[in-house]
Amino acid sequence: LTNWVHHREKFAATARAESKTEEAERPLGSEGGFQLILKNRYLLMIAFLVLISNCVNTTGEFILGKTVEQNAQTATAGAADADAAEKTYIGHFYANFYFWVNLIGAGLQMFLVSRIMQHWGAGIALFFLPVIALGSYTVLALFPILSLIRVAKIFENTADYSIQNTARHALFLTTSREAKYKAKAAIDSFFWRAGDTISGVLVFTGTQLALSTRSFAAVNVVLVLVWLGIALAIVRRIKEGPAARIAA
Repeated sequence: LTNWVHHREKFAATARAESKTEEAERPLGSEGGFQLILKNRYLLMIAFLVLISNCVNTTGEFILGKTVEQNAQTATAGAADADAAEKTYIGHFYANFYFWVNLIGAGLQMFLVSRIMQHWGAGIALFFLPVIALGSYTVLALFPILSLIRVAKIFENTADYSIQNTARHALFLTTSREAKYKAKAAIDSFFWRAGDTISGVLVFTGTQLALSTRSFAAVNVVLVLVWLGIALAIVRRIKEGPAARIAA
């Protein structure tokens, strides 16, 4: 499919090929990825968007894992081999969980994401996941039940893997070549893993303080509100036009 699309677009863009080739061969500037991010508010907002969203998602995975483990221990307490029964319970749960995450995620990517991007654009598409996450973690903060956590994380992960990823990458389409090749690489590596690291610190601290599942969900609600604020700032920047995304 990739080769077919490449072949089709190669002939469709013959008139523009010469100018594009010349631009593609032009050397990049001397500024590093982090320099570009710190100089440009638009890129900085994308970086924080990635950091916060990944922190929320990773903390959500901890909430799910902790709840599954607790339910597995309760469900297999009277079994002859409780340890083996607990592992089987957890294995069955995650097999079913990822089956639905991947099935629904693939369906969204094939039939819905392109239409959302076409009719509403990347800016509006950025709000789908945080709105889902806000509703999910608000419910979990009130009712930390495994069945609800399972449904919430299925919807969160499918939206993350499909529409959120597509929208996030689309934010770079109108940026400079330096931003695409340098700043994006820094964001996709450093800021992505920084979100995981912050989540790790949060989970470690919360575990030491013996925080409940509800407390972790409440923390995620606060983080999602920050996330929505960043998404709103990005949309405003997009509405200001390409010049606002290139300027510092």
